[in-house]
Amino acid sequence: MQAVVIAIGDELLAGKTVNNNAAYLSARLALLGIPVRRQLVVGDREDDIVAAVVEARGLAPFAVATGGLGPTNDDLTLGVISRWLKRELVLHPATLKHIEEMFARRGVSMPAVNVGQAQVPAGARVLRNPLGTAPGIIVEEEGWTLALLPGVPAEMEYLFDHGVAPYLEEKGYVGERVYERVLRCVGLPESAVAERIGAFPLPPGVHLAYLPHAGEVNLRLWGSAPNEGTFRERARPLVESVKGALGIHVYGEGDEVIEEVVGGILSTRGETVAVAESCTAGLLAGRITNVSGSSAWFRGGVVAYANDVKEALLGVAAETLAAYGAVSEETAREMAAGVRSRLGADYALGVTGIAGPTGGTAEKPVGTVCFGFASAGEITSEKAVFNGDRAFVRHRAVLYALDLLRRRLLRKERRK
Repeated sequence: MQAVVIAIGDELLAGKTVNNNAAYLSARLALLGIPVRRQLVVGDREDDIVAAVVEARGLAPFAVATGGLGPTNDDLTLGVISRWLKRELVLHPATLKHIEEMFARRGVSMPAVNVGQAQVPAGARVLRNPLGTAPGIIVEEEGWTLALLPGVPAEMEYLFDHGVAPYLEEKGYVGERVYERVLRCVGLPESAVAERIGAFPLPPGVHLAYLPHAGEVNLRLWGSAPNEGTFRERARPLVESVKGALGIHVYGEGDEVIEEVVGGILSTRGETVAVAESCTAGLLAGRITNVSGSSAWFRGGVVAYANDVKEALLGVAAETLAAYGAVSEETAREMAAGVRSRLGADYALGVTGIAGPTGGTAEKPVGTVCFGFASAGEITSEKAVFNGDRAFVRHRAVLYALDLLRRRLLRKERRK
């Protein structure tokens, strides 16, 4: 079985909203063994919506559309589809009651326009939406099935996972499922990763995709299999080869992010870290504290942008700043040592750099970032130069700092 995904909304065509819904639906359908033959994107125009649905029906026995189910005048999907199917819109009492209860819980009266969201094509299967007012709708029509979902991402995802996917299972439309293992790598560009592992043979039934993004490279191993255990066994030789070739550059698997990895190591050891930031201005601390439970291993951070603040709060010597400048490995080391001492952490990071677009020199171009690391046994530093705009340089600096900490922690582990 194949499928078509239709995303509806003027904001998608205008580039105001990224079409993440189509990506989500395609990925979920693929995992169910239902490949997506085509993604279609149309605006809030009746003739365009009809054209997309007609095209979808000619391409695959199942289509899912997202968007245009709201209560406002530009939400046309429900009416357009009903007219095209020649099905009357009928009131669905349970949905109306649900909408009324949602407004009652907010303590406000339900606007009359929301009654329209409780109308569905006659004979349709209705999927209750606990997260919003628009239900999901599944219509079967002469060997073809169309699912209509809201455009709000959280609602769309919930209704697909709890309504559409079970429906596809019930109907026997699910094929041999697709399983995957994702290895997350840092510290190497995509070309270097490919150079190290490109010659490895792929096991039968296992595919490999390179997914580079903002300083990381994810390696997605995927394939169809009767069950996850079978796939993992098929993929095991390649996983072992990749890990052996990339070594410390593989920092995690699946959805694991580097700050979770660092936190896991520190938590296991009962150790802590603190940070001192200049050019990243709190972004490093923010990313660390995105991890639930980070209070157990993160002592805190100091944003020291101005030089006098670096001196007063972190103990950076005026002589160091005068001789080497704020953006220097010497300053980064003193920032790390100072914040470690003041906040009582086992480890500390210092980050100082030139995020741009101004401030660069021939000796220290825009994108230059210096990193300090301090522990009870050492105070060291590293320097990197990142290409990109201000936001990208700051993002890369945060990633680099977290990886620096990870590498130091792992080196300590190997010494034991």
